[in-house]
Amino acid sequence: MKIVSDLLTSIEGIRIFYIVGLLIFVVLFIVITVRTMRIPNKEMENIKNSILADGESEDITTSN
Repeated sequence: MKIVSDLLTSIEGIRIFYIVGLLIFVVLFIVITVRTMRIPNKEMENIKNSILADGESEDITTSN
């Protein structure tokens, strides 16, 4: 791991990529969190019920 660390520290301007990557991660995390929190409860109930209903509607057959 020291080889990779030494290589990355020797490259000029590499810090900007660390900062940009961290900013992209933080922005995406905030956007996903806000969008998830803004989904209406009724829509969440519909999603939950559709997931549960899919398993019940299918006939499971097993061959012995």
